[in-house]
Amino acid sequence: MAETELYVRLAVALAIGLGVGLERGWKQRDEPSGKRETGIRTFAILALIGFAVGIGLERFGPLFAGAAALGVFAIISIGYAMESLDEHGDRGATTEVAAFLTFVLGALAGAGELLAASLIAAILVALLDYKDELHGLLKRMQKLELTAAVKLALVTVVLLPVLPDEGYGPGGVLNPHELWWAVVVIATLGFGGYVAMKIGGAQRGALFLGLMGGFVSSTAVAVSASRASKAGPRGSLPLASAIATAQAVMFIRTGILIGVLNAALLDHIMVALALGAITSIAGALLVARRAHEDSAGEALQAGSPDTLGSAVQFVAVVAVVLVAAHYAQLYAGDFGLIASGLLSGSIDVDAATVTATRLSGGELHAASERAAAASIGMALIANSIVKAGIAFMLGARALAWPAIGVLISSAGAVLAGLAIVFLLPSFG
Repeated sequence: MAETELYVRLAVALAIGLGVGLERGWKQRDEPSGKRETGIRTFAILALIGFAVGIGLERFGPLFAGAAALGVFAIISIGYAMESLDEHGDRGATTEVAAFLTFVLGALAGAGELLAASLIAAILVALLDYKDELHGLLKRMQKLELTAAVKLALVTVVLLPVLPDEGYGPGGVLNPHELWWAVVVIATLGFGGYVAMKIGGAQRGALFLGLMGGFVSSTAVAVSASRASKAGPRGSLPLASAIATAQAVMFIRTGILIGVLNAALLDHIMVALALGAITSIAGALLVARRAHEDSAGEALQAGSPDTLGSAVQFVAVVAVVLVAAHYAQLYAGDFGLIASGLLSGSIDVDAATVTATRLSGGELHAASERAAAASIGMALIANSIVKAGIAFMLGARALAWPAIGVLISSAGAVLAGLAIVFLLPSFG
């Protein structure tokens, strides 16, 4: 090992010990010297012990490291037991656990795992420093919120990885992994929007839901926001602004996707994308302004955090539409490509965009770029109309009408853009 690398490892280990020790010592700075728990010097020493163990691991073997870890654990445990007896009462073990982890991180740094040690150390210091905020979160959390989070984690971490990532059914359009991923996306957006509105209030929470959700699935935002609006009419306008914001992001996302997959199509679809985005942004600003004026100073309901059931129902409809789109494209050529854009775009604009860009590349079909652009445009229009229907059927009336106004006007703008490109010879 070069001397420079040795010094770098030592510096990282020492920085970890000092960083954790500073956080612990700062919170005990007003305590008398004899009354303080483990402080900055102790944490630095523990990190240096770990560093020495990490350096010696290759030469002395795992038994040496295990014995050192056992010794450090025993010292920390004895100190904790003695302090508990002296204080005649129970006390938390956070400092002791942090001390042992600091030793482990020092060992990682000594063994050369500098990035892993640094990342874990940063998270450790953050967890220690945000004690009051985390405890406050636990006090505010309701049983329904915890249950919804656990269910979402189970369907994401346990079920999603084991589902086959390959196509089944006609044309292989039914991919269990991708369909369940859509369930996860919709349910996560619903839960994320709930949390955002609880923490940041309806205005900022709705803006977050629209911006972030629009880059994932604007249709999922429409479903989640519409259902959440049933919790109370005062939250409807902020949620309508989330739908409008996601609609604007959808046009930007589609343009980026086309540029990456088949940039030649941008000449045929850019005008429609630009008009749709401008219309959506203007509508989102108007709805957000109304929401700010109508809800100032009033508490708004965040809805329900558990949207898993509605997400499953929604994706079941997606599967039916995907099969129909496959047959439309199979039997009708360019016209089928446009028709499939209408069908698949009614649920997922990205699916229609990827299909059109690939088919116009000449690998599978001789679809023209103009037909591909028309297919994407029809997908955008169909998706906007479907989201308007979702807002009307699932949402409160106070959400539905503003959202429908933005969605339908942006669909009209896309249609106007397509007409400009396809009817005027100077375009396309």
